[in-house]
Amino acid sequence: MEISKKDNILNEALALFATHGFAHVSISMIAKQAKVTKSLIFHHFENKEHLWETVKEVFFKKYADNQMNLFESESDPIELIRKSMRYYFDFVRNNPMVPRFFAYAHLENDENCGRLDQPLMQRGGELIRQAQEHGLMRKNFNPVVLVMNFITVINQYFIAECHFKHWDNGLYQDPDTFINDFIEITIQGIQP
Repeated sequence: MEISKKDNILNEALALFATHGFAHVSISMIAKQAKVTKSLIFHHFENKEHLWETVKEVFFKKYADNQMNLFESESDPIELIRKSMRYYFDFVRNNPMVPRFFAYAHLENDENCGRLDQPLMQRGGELIRQAQEHGLMRKNFNPVVLVMNFITVINQYFIAECHFKHWDNGLYQDPDTFINDFIEITIQGIQP
């Protein structure tokens, strides 16, 4: 299946923004990388800021839609955490530029990121609190901390490979062992 020119622009913009950040990427750079004219970019996106926002929304939506479906389909809260962590890990493994892009967004104090994930955090937090009330998870932790923990560790696993592989290169020779260990450590920490 051939990718549309607009999707190609989004993919190349993601790669450039994830490598250089918003401030150091120009529309000319994106046009050159995507092999399109600047006017075609402006046809689809009114300016660089609109392109940046669209990249954020498109790539976040790829993750968020499936995660929201998981919230509604998995009734066991512990299994939901397991599957959510595994899904996020696989998503980032298959889209390695996404955490780099969002790292730049956070470094540049882009407050729109919080708007994007608010519905996910609200629903996920609600499900975790329900599990806590029913005695299925420890009551003395904030659901946001659990989600922050697994997102941060998984992002750093991919973003900081050049650093962590010096601690234990085996972490990167068998990523499934890493994520399975991390999931089990997390589950043990939240169970009553």
